[in-house]
Amino acid sequence: MWVLAGLGPPFIVGALLGAAFARGYWGSTAAAALGVGLGFGVVLWAYYSAPPSSAPYNGCSDCGNYLGRWWEPDFVIFFVVIGYFFWLLGIGAGVGVRRLVRSAGETAKTNP
Repeated sequence: MWVLAGLGPPFIVGALLGAAFARGYWGSTAAAALGVGLGFGVVLWAYYSAPPSSAPYNGCSDCGNYLGRWWEPDFVIFFVVIGYFFWLLGIGAGVGVRRLVRSAGETAKTNP
């Protein structure tokens, strides 16, 4: 359940950005690139928040010594990729809602 709760914010923020800023190809591409940057930031945060290899082993069951830190990069990258997928779905939903609202407004103007 906590995994689904963690995937909601990327969808919601992506939908808000998609509705507000993704007006065309370049806006959608910029919103998707922002998601890549945020995902890279999450991986860096996980790496730098992990204890260094010189520290005693912290008891993590699946962690290993990767790049000088005790962490599990496969686990982190897996969830970042899933979060990015939900980010893209959110952008698509935001763009879709924006188009529906725009078409409903144009229909209301032409058919009073």
